[in-house]
Amino acid sequence: MADDQISKGDKARIKRIDNIDSAFVMLFLVNQFHNQLQACSRELILAICWEESFFQNIQQFGGPAVGYGQLERDGRRIANQHLTGKKDDFTVGSFTEGAILKSQQKSIEAVSHCLAGLFDSLKSQSAALDGYAGVRARPANAVIPPRWKACEQELQNVLSPGVVFAPIAFENALRKAREFETSGPVYDHIHSRLWPLVDVLQLLVNQVQVGSQGPEVIVVQDSMNRLQSAQPGAAFASLPLSVDGQFGPKTRARVQDFQGRNRLAPDGVVGPMTRAAIKTQAQQFQTA
Repeated sequence: MADDQISKGDKARIKRIDNIDSAFVMLFLVNQFHNQLQACSRELILAICWEESFFQNIQQFGGPAVGYGQLERDGRRIANQHLTGKKDDFTVGSFTEGAILKSQQKSIEAVSHCLAGLFDSLKSQSAALDGYAGVRARPANAVIPPRWKACEQELQNVLSPGVVFAPIAFENALRKAREFETSGPVYDHIHSRLWPLVDVLQLLVNQVQVGSQGPEVIVVQDSMNRLQSAQPGAAFASLPLSVDGQFGPKTRARVQDFQGRNRLAPDGVVGPMTRAAIKTQAQQFQTA
């Protein structure tokens, strides 16, 4: 979408959420560096990191908190106590502001150890989540932990073994923790950050055409939407495809349009040459 078509409010919001890490990165980080499963699941960590920071390892906007989990000094102290096993240590130890902001690993570890420390001292997950959300000091925050739990449950469904790739389902799960747009420039920005096209296209390996269905069709539909909306004058830029995994006439028309603009036979079949062209375009695709 052309820059002059984006409102000042949307531009400001896009700027504030410009550092979103992809879902692939966050899944890797949580799988690698969160191991306090008794205190909370990986999906709960993801829910908290989304609600607190939109998957950004950053300084709080106008506040003292840092990292994916937006931990203030007390939270970093609790994390350090759990890490070291020293309950009388009132320092933040290795979980300094600078260390967290410089390291994705350190940021995830801080969230994990803080929650585990709260769980150990308060003896229940619900109390630990209330403690993390600061419900005692700010009663209005009592609505936040139930959102985390709702998001956790939905993410567990989306990420269950055997469940196919479903970016829209993942996004809908995240909305349980913290709402964001379903369309428009801010949504396009968030979506492109959560699912970098060059990464998503690794799932596109087979021929798809009218009658095909499933995750590879989702990849094609998502690719057509992103690439066509980024090109001025594209015939379908203002009419995004439904990303539903069903390869029907509308998806075929978009593929034919893409093929025609890339000097390919417009047969509407996504075979080796069209896949290669999509991947080439994706490497040049600017998400900003």
